[in-house]
Amino acid sequence: MTPVRAFYFGAGLRWQYILLLSFTGAIFFTPIARFIAVLCNVMDVPGDRKAHLKPTPMLGGMAVHASFATALLVNDVFLPQMKVLLAGAALIFLIGLLDDIRPLGAGFRFLCQVLVALYVIFFGDITLTFFSLQSWSPVLNVPLTVFWIVGLTNAMNFFDGLDGLAAGLSMIIAAFFGVAAFLSDQPAMGWFSVAIVGACLGFFPYNFRFHRSAEIFLGDAGSTFLGFTLAGLAILGRWSNASAFVSISVPILILGVLIFDVTYVTLSRIRNRHGNGLLRAVSTPGRDHLHHRLLRMGFVPKETVFIILTLSACFGVSALIIMDQNLIRALLGLAQAILVLGVFVVLMHKGRENNDSVQR
Repeated sequence: MTPVRAFYFGAGLRWQYILLLSFTGAIFFTPIARFIAVLCNVMDVPGDRKAHLKPTPMLGGMAVHASFATALLVNDVFLPQMKVLLAGAALIFLIGLLDDIRPLGAGFRFLCQVLVALYVIFFGDITLTFFSLQSWSPVLNVPLTVFWIVGLTNAMNFFDGLDGLAAGLSMIIAAFFGVAAFLSDQPAMGWFSVAIVGACLGFFPYNFRFHRSAEIFLGDAGSTFLGFTLAGLAILGRWSNASAFVSISVPILILGVLIFDVTYVTLSRIRNRHGNGLLRAVSTPGRDHLHHRLLRMGFVPKETVFIILTLSACFGVSALIIMDQNLIRALLGLAQAILVLGVFVVLMHKGRENNDSVQR
């Protein structure tokens, strides 16, 4: 176990200390980030693809990243692999920050994300192990890991389209990873997750306000940082001792909403030939994501956020239920999630048909 300094209140309370530190850090840093964004004119201006109605500062990712990193660095509670993940997340944050200040091309952003993913794979041994029994396994595992990390990084970025959605979703996902980590006797993973929860929780009141618009957005720096970090955390953990399949199923369920959205949208774009290739289908924003479809069904933005966060929480509960179960029960848990998502797909198609008939 990582050594504990004298003023850390003891190992049993360390997660509470990290949560409090990252939470208060975000509360303190977010107004500063907003001031910097306004001063430097780093604003998200309303447009055809935007849901907000007035220019909004978008350097909230600075506050989230700073509070998260501070809580971990001050406590020194991570394993060597986590240091590599933290460094990779910092690089993703910097790339996103550059994109917030001066938009980068989709291809260049995608290339940078792939390179950072390769960095954490080869320097941190952060790799999916779907294939582990053959000498040629890395040939398949490395591309799968890159696809996993880059796909989820962009999926979280795409979800940053409504007030509180990306921050709230990250908070819920990290919370379930934290609970799963403590239940599976992985305290370092739990502390890492708690730091994300606290940072998002402190930022959330500035980003999600009832009857008022957000004071500040995460920006690409914040959303891609969160997506990348959660994707890496999912790979690092040993989420069940029951079987390898169950261990894989737990993070898939916890990240189920993100995985569903990026998969559904990518396949839909390729099928309808709107993406002009797999690269653009994966890396280009649009108005065909889950929250956009729910809005077209008639839900207001706050209702849409609540629906998506509730769905994510339900998947997280399912993940905790199957952690110590056998293969059959894990399959049943995944089947339940697939059925729920199937209902969502049917409802979205029905909503689109009704919307098209009204417009005609």
